[in-house]
Amino acid sequence: MRSVLAVLLLTLPLTVLSGCGLSSQELRGTAYLAISVEGDQPLTKAILQEEVLQAQTIVAAYRQLHPHVAIETNLFRESTFIDEVRRRQAAGLGPDLMLVAGSTARSLVEANLARSITIPEGTRSQLDPDSRERLKLSPRDLAGLPILRRPQLACYNRSRLATSPASTGALINQARGGLRVGLAVESRSLFWSAGPLGADRGIITAAAGRPLTASERQGLQRWLEWLSAANFNQQIFIKPSQESLVQGLLARRLDWIPCNSGNLSRLRRTLGVELGVSDLPSGPYGPPTPITRLRVLAFGTGSTAQQRRLADSLALFSLNPWIQSSLTTDNQDMLPTNRFVPPSAMDTPVLKAMQRSVQQADATDDISRLLPAGDPRDHALSRLVSAVAFGELTATEATGAVIRALAPAP
Repeated sequence: MRSVLAVLLLTLPLTVLSGCGLSSQELRGTAYLAISVEGDQPLTKAILQEEVLQAQTIVAAYRQLHPHVAIETNLFRESTFIDEVRRRQAAGLGPDLMLVAGSTARSLVEANLARSITIPEGTRSQLDPDSRERLKLSPRDLAGLPILRRPQLACYNRSRLATSPASTGALINQARGGLRVGLAVESRSLFWSAGPLGADRGIITAAAGRPLTASERQGLQRWLEWLSAANFNQQIFIKPSQESLVQGLLARRLDWIPCNSGNLSRLRRTLGVELGVSDLPSGPYGPPTPITRLRVLAFGTGSTAQQRRLADSLALFSLNPWIQSSLTTDNQDMLPTNRFVPPSAMDTPVLKAMQRSVQQADATDDISRLLPAGDPRDHALSRLVSAVAFGELTATEATGAVIRALAPAP
């Protein structure tokens, strides 16, 4: 990190997002950073550490360059984040920066709780195009600055499994042979399996409010039938949340789970070299359709001129290719959003698996856009998937209910 900082002292561009120039005057003051925590599980110390890991690394490095700047941090659940920001804003305590999911950044701007940003072309060209597109409000404006990507992967215990199953069929067959497989009924944890079973187009069509073709409806029913059948396999354990899967793998009660790259640091601390990381399985109807979670810095609307200056400075520091390279190589639990991170920083098996996952996620970008995290339709889908997985609804009964639940509000 010291060598990286030495380069940064010479190369860090001092251009704020709005296009105004930062003066060479030493930065001082306090900025307030709010961080959203995904999921509704109880907030343990380990989960909180996982959520703030990258932010702490960025802030620590930034304060080596700007020791007279303090960054105060608060954590709030993603599901209540907007209400919390609204309440604090009304009290004059709104955050200057917010590290949130991409969909939350858009919602904050729409609610006038965050300001859109217009970034210079030089900075814009550095950003990963897919990340930039997910945040685009207009040809020039973004809902926030994309900082990191968390792809979805397969995580497994190498002492129980030499390599991850390459197909959904192989996964089921190995479960019949004793492999303890974990699946969560949260829709965002399960979307990876929609493509292999031919349901992804049906989900997208229904969420867009268009009538499904016969083939799309069949694909959606096939996916639900696969989930229903999984419940009858004694070695496939259906869990209520992604966090339940992580806990199962940590405690060695499960051998294989779909995971988010943000979980990797925590899994490594417990499993060590036993942790295996790979692509998710393909299927007879196509490759996996994982969801890449985008983490974004959104900008508060109630900042003073000095706080806004600090927020802009920290945000640009976070995007610097050297900082992003350090975050990527040191933790190996994220992918950068800056396209100019040196390729050598990405040359490990785990990071290559993440890159393949991001490429596969191109097929599910429409799902992420049409069903953002926290959307009531997403919650409704999770409830229906749960009902199918636990035998309360048949796949045939649930197909029509899913299509109706995914329809956009009139």
